[in-house]
Amino acid sequence: MNQIAILRKKSILLLFIMGLAAATTQAQLGGLTGAKSPNAGSLLKQFAGALKPASFLSSWASGGKTDWLSTAGKVTDAVNMASSISSLTSFIKPDMFKQGFNVGTITQAAGAVKTYSDASGLLKSLEGGLKPAAFLSSWATKRPGFMSALNLLK
Repeated sequence: MNQIAILRKKSILLLFIMGLAAATTQAQLGGLTGAKSPNAGSLLKQFAGALKPASFLSSWASGGKTDWLSTAGKVTDAVNMASSISSLTSFIKPDMFKQGFNVGTITQAAGAVKTYSDASGLLKSLEGGLKPAAFLSSWATKRPGFMSALNLLK
C-alpha cells in the first residue's frame, strides 16, 4: 500500500516538473502557437538581456544599449538579425570571450547570412564563444528554451 502511495507521489512530482519545463519553453517562445515562428528581434533582446551588465564596454551604457535594443527590436529578416548580432559583439568586453575565439569571424560570417538558419547559427556561435562568466546566473535555466526558440526561426 505504501509503495503505491510513493509511486503516485513520484508520478505527480514528475508531471509537475515536466509542466514547469514546458512552461519555461513556452515563455521563451513568447506564446507561440501553430505555424508561427518566434520573433527574431525578441530573441536578440532576450540574449542581450542574459548578459551581465559588467560584460559590456562603457559605450553600451552610454547610448549603445538603447540604440542597439531599438534596432534589434525591429529586426524582421535574417540579414538584419546577423547585422545586430555582429553589432552586439562590438559592445562586449574582449575578456568576456573564450580564449581562442575570434570575434572577427562573427562579423565576417554576418556578411554571408541569407537565412534565419544562418543567423541562428551565428548567434549560437557567439553564445558558445562567450565565457560562462559573461552571463547572468539565470541563463543556465533559460538557455534550453531560448535555443529551442532559436531553432524555430523561419
